[in-house]
Amino acid sequence: MINRTIARRYAKALMNIGQQDGNYEKYWEELDTFTSLFQREDELREILLNPAFGLLRRQAIIKEIGKRLGLSLITTNFLHILVDKNRMRYLPDITSIYQELVDEAAGRARVLLVTAYDLSEDKLEELTQGLEELVGKKVIMEVERNPSLVGGVVAKIGGMVYDGSVKTQLERLKETLAKG
Repeated sequence: MINRTIARRYAKALMNIGQQDGNYEKYWEELDTFTSLFQREDELREILLNPAFGLLRRQAIIKEIGKRLGLSLITTNFLHILVDKNRMRYLPDITSIYQELVDEAAGRARVLLVTAYDLSEDKLEELTQGLEELVGKKVIMEVERNPSLVGGVVAKIGGMVYDGSVKTQLERLKETLAKG
């Protein structure tokens, strides 16, 4: 919980800058790119997380990576602050929270749609439109397949779960029959 609190503070700070200069989407893309690299490369993560490597060395690495990735000065400086304050371990959480803030500011909602089987493009578009009407925002859909659902779908939007799966309906029927 403390991790998320610290991460939220840093994400909000970057978001404030992004909203002031109108580049919050750009900073999201850059932060996401760097975070993907950070999570993928064990050696990079070890160096940036370990104060034994020295602040100047870690700053130089961020500067070089920033150049190679074409990161803006704002994003690079933000990463420098995380290194300065020994907060790089929070980078994945910061990036996740920052994405939520960007989506909120842009009027988007991310939805995880779990289905028992692959859906046609038409059915996926129909579900997307229905969910957009439900949440009143543009929906970005991520689809997962889980055959154990038997049929139907489960939509996870933020902290809400809309469960229309056959599996859940069968479990409810079983409970009702067991009660008499």
